[in-house]
This record gives sequence, C-alpha cells and structure tokens, in this order.
Amino acid sequence: MTEKQDVLLARQPIYDTKQSIVAYELLFRENTEVASSTFDGNRATSRVLLSLFTDSDLSTVTDDLPAYINFTAELLNNPPILNTDTIVIEVLEDIEITNELIASLKSLKKKGYTLALDDFVMDPKYQPILPIIDIIKLELPAMDIDQLKQAISHLKQYDLTLLAEKIETKEQFKICLELGCDLFQGYFLSKPEIIKGKKVSANKLAVVNLISQIQAPEADMTELTSIISRDPGLSFKLLKLINSASFKRVNQIGSIHKAVTLLGIDKIKSWASLLALSKLDDKPEALHYIALVRALMCEKLAHYLHPDTPDLFYTVGLLSTLDAFLDQDLAEIILKVSLDQTISKALIKHAGMAGLALKTTISFEQARWQELDWDKLSELGLNLKLINEIHFESSQLAIQLSPGSN
Repeated sequence: MTEKQDVLLARQPIYDTKQSIVAYELLFRENTEVASSTFDGNRATSRVLLSLFTDSDLSTVTDDLPAYINFTAELLNNPPILNTDTIVIEVLEDIEITNELIASLKSLKKKGYTLALDDFVMDPKYQPILPIIDIIKLELPAMDIDQLKQAISHLKQYDLTLLAEKIETKEQFKICLELGCDLFQGYFLSKPEIIKGKKVSANKLAVVNLISQIQAPEADMTELTSIISRDPGLSFKLLKLINSASFKRVNQIGSIHKAVTLLGIDKIKSWASLLALSKLDDKPEALHYIALVRALMCEKLAHYLHPDTPDLFYTVGLLSTLDAFLDQDLAEIILKVSLDQTISKALIKHAGMAGLALKTTISFEQARWQELDWDKLSELGLNLKLINEIHFESSQLAIQLSPGSN
C-alpha cells in the first residue's frame, strides 16, 4: 500500500457566506508526477482513495468537514465504496456527457452521494445532468459579470447550491455574494483588500504599534514583559495559551514574567504577535488559521534550513499575512513595524533561508508544487515526502493551537 507521504496533498478551503470553512477541496499529485507534464487522473485519484483516505485519515485531513474530490469518468462509472457523508464527488468539466455517465450519476445520487459539477460555464451539453447535480462550481475567471448573472439566473430554476470558485479578491467575493452564491473558494482571504485613500482604523493601528513594540530587535525580556502586561487582553490570551492542553504543562503559569521567562524572548515574540493579530475581530477565523499554518510550517522547515532560528522563521510565516489582516500593501506595513532585517527581506523578497521557507510554505498552501526550487531544497536535506509531512503536521497543529480553539 502506498505510504501517506507518497501523495502530495493540499487542502483548499471552501467558505460559506460568513467566510467560515465548511469543507475542503483536496488537491493532490503523486510524488513522481510533480515535475511531469503528464498527469494520470485515474491513477492518482485511485491511489489517494485507496491509500490516504480511509475513514479515520479523512476526518483527520479535513477536520471532520466534507472533502471534495475530483472523479474521472472511469471512477464515476466504477466508483470505490466510500462514506457518503464525508465525500463530495466532483464531476470534471471536460468529462463527456454520455448515457453511461448519466446512469452512473443517477446511481451515485441514489446511494446518497453529493455531486458537484466543476468549472461550470453556460453550455447546452450540461443540460441533461443539471437535475442530478447538487452543487455547481462557477468558474469565475471564465465568465464576466454579465455571464455570471446569466448563469446564476439560469441555474436558479434547479435545486442547486452555487459555489463560486477561483475568487482572488474581496471585491469578487462581494459580487458573488450579492448575486446569490452560497459557497466560495479561492485565495481571496489571504490577500489584502486595498482601497486607495482608505484610512487604517484606530484598532488596526494599535495592533500594528503593538506588533512593532513586540518585534523591536532591541526589546529585552523586561521590556517584553512590560509591553504585554500593559495590555490586559494580550496578557489574558497569552496565559490562556501557555496553560492550554497544547503546551502540556503540569503546573499552571500565573504571571506574564514567568511566561516570558519560560518561553524565551524569541518564542514570546512570535506567540505574542499571533495573539496581537487575534485582536482584529473584523477578520474571519479562517485567516487566523492560514497565518498559524504558515508560521508553524516555516518553523518546522527552519530545522533543516537554519536550525538556530526556528522562532524567527515562525514570525516570518505569521507576518506574511499582515497585508490581509490590515488591508494594506505588505511593503508599506513593513516600513511601520520594527523588524529584524532578515524578517523584512524574507517577507518582501523571499530572500534568504527564511524567504525560501516562506515561498515553500505558500506554494504548498496553494498546491503550486512545480514552482518550488526542488534542487535547492534537496541540497538542504528536504525531499518531497518530508515537506509534505511537515505541511500536514502544521495544518493539524494549527487546528489545536488556533486562538479560537483554546
């Protein structure tokens, strides 16, 4: 049986109208296929279903949320036995609509499976299967606003859930929301909503100032203790975090001074910055989760790229989402925050080992595996299986450590 690490896996969240994660689309490639221009969908999907997604593994990968998985025509016609409550079967847009396929879809629907049609655009060829499908994924880049309105108007006659996919900006999200879409997919949460002339709110400025004080290179243990102690909310969250089950401490920590002493200056900077970001309650919990996954993966990669500075790498991963939290260009934010130059260059230019860790992390997050410098990573002792395992572990740990979960 194939080992879990033999399949490169990325989970792309699917959000509801409140920007909460309600499902994941599972994107994957086999190890040997990463650098290849050919991709055998039947082989890859079959191996994933057989080796990775047993019932217990699937719930771990998706945090007990439904998993959307692409099915080829062959798999639709000869489906494996799966739990109907945990799988959403995606019908690929390039599948030929035949009588055999229609019969297969009806059979799957009768068994209780949820069916989604991927990358839908207005085309008469889909008409025979629309009454069978449960979810339509509207491919936003393939349609302008007028075409999108026309498609949604046409689909409203069916009992369908509409999922807008490949949403890259908050503006696109708002348009699709107003047009009546129910679910949303894309990288819009991790990108800033930059509006020229828009002033940063006092709350966000306060968070920027707080992070700047925490991250100041000259800040020592005494000063950090003082900074954190002056902020009751931050103090409470830090003590709650350090006393949570995730840290496995026998004795309760009751003072900020002791917390700072136990964690050390570098780790306290990284965790305090995370908790400072959690003060921005106008952002969805899903963005905090993205920030934490990036931080944890960068931290784990540091053990191979630069073992002496895992906390610096953690900070790079965490602060890479500042633009999305503050709705400003990242380079402009960096000018306002007192950061170590290594961190600044890694964030803006992906420079140095910390920059390599960040680029690797974001590429895995977005399933853009072919963009990675595999030769460089290999020289540093990182192979595909290992990075994939680090990504998986970071995703699971982020669920446990997320500020909203403690």
